Amino acid sequence: MSSANVSAGFDVFGVALDAYHDELDIELDKDKKGISLSSNVPLSGENTAKRAAALFFKKVGYTGGATIKLIKGIPAGKGLGSSGASAAGAVFALNVAFGNALSLADVIDIAANSESSPHADNVSASILGGFAFVHSKSPYSAFSIYRKWKFYLIIPRSETPESKTELLRKALGEPVPFEKYVEEKYALNSMLRGLLYDEPEAFGKGMNFESYHQAVRSRTGLYSDYIKLKSSLIDSGALGVCISGAGPSILVLPGKETNMKTIKSVLDVKQVEADIIEANVSEGTKIKNMEM
Repeated sequence: MSSANVSAGFDVFGVALDAYHDELDIELDKDKKGISLSSNVPLSGENTAKRAAALFFKKVGYTGGATIKLIKGIPAGKGLGSSGASAAGAVFALNVAFGNALSLADVIDIAANSESSPHADNVSASILGGFAFVHSKSPYSAFSIYRKWKFYLIIPRSETPESKTELLRKALGEPVPFEKYVEEKYALNSMLRGLLYDEPEAFGKGMNFESYHQAVRSRTGLYSDYIKLKSSLIDSGALGVCISGAGPSILVLPGKETNMKTIKSVLDVKQVEADIIEANVSEGTKIKNMEM
């Protein structure tokens, strides 16, 4: 799974975490046509794994068929990169099966364009592992920095609308004030410094900046738990707090005194019902087994 849109890193910065994961089983049959997909959960519309496979086959010129079994372990609609993980897993696995015919940059670009609204922060983190920075859009490309850090995820139990992503994208219509734009660059650089010098405090300082996308999207009412909790979590010792992806999940970088008990205490005081998950930075997509 991944947490993207990290503070000022909207659409360009994400981190891979080991709290949840998807599994894909892909079988190729050159004598058949088309792609069939089955899953352990109901799928609505065209799944990103199937779309990624179709784009990959077009890129490499494969005209045969494929059967994809998708085991979803990442909760959907919680801001945890669920759709991105499915796309990333599919194209990464297929590229290995085809002898790494494409570069990692091509793999990232295909996965990013498999999303209903193309963006590469989630898929880059899922594929590369660590903290992924998207540095190109045409085509999408990214690099990553790995730090053996721990985070906590606060996942509110409140229901989110099926059209959450579309609603939140539409909320970003107003222009960004110049001062806000510059301040976001300071925040992003603070997080980058934290990674380069292994300084969680610097990273947390950047996380805590109230970025444009968080401020504007908060007006939709979907981030009410985040608004209730942020300052209290920081006061209790957390180094950094921000929305994970499109939310409503909340990403917390712990300080020395931060643990499950201190976070739960804040949730109890603020009367927020949520699950608290400990997560380590992940190394990204892995191949479990391959038969030729």
